[in-house]
Amino acid sequence: MTVFPSIAPNRISYDLGRLNIGEVSTFGGPVRFRHSSLVNGHAINISYTGLTQAQVNQFRQHYVESGGTHAYFTVPSIVWGRYAAVASDSTYRYAAPPAEAHMGLYYNVEIVLRITAGTNLLYILDCGSVSNRPLTEVSTLVFKGTAPFILNAGTANPNSPAATLILQGGGAASS
Repeated sequence: MTVFPSIAPNRISYDLGRLNIGEVSTFGGPVRFRHSSLVNGHAINISYTGLTQAQVNQFRQHYVESGGTHAYFTVPSIVWGRYAAVASDSTYRYAAPPAEAHMGLYYNVEIVLRITAGTNLLYILDCGSVSNRPLTEVSTLVFKGTAPFILNAGTANPNSPAATLILQGGGAASS
């Protein structure tokens, strides 16, 4: 996972996101359904003014290393300053490519980052007692949908037990 460049912005703005509420129109007026107590769609808008060519190249290179809007990364605390709107271990993703404005010898850059609220889960899949087996790590972010989420791990060996991991609000259970 890459790290966003450690350059203090001139201005930031934070979007709180939206509650998971759906609305259906009826004859008696709108009926609203709350799907969960989570808030999604957090974003931070970052503005830089008067950057040098070398500083702008850091943002360009980071965008390329992050696979554009695909990969997740961390943001150093210097970007937030003393403002603590989200957890320090949050992960981020580009919402769009950075917007650059050339101002003679200097650049102005606007960046919008989506903030991932949730737990970064890491699963290590052990392939059993097979010789020269690879050990595979699968890293994924927040599950989408409704809980519980069930991960069934079967086995090719009838003498080995199978495992089930149930992820639900409030913690995980295994059997």
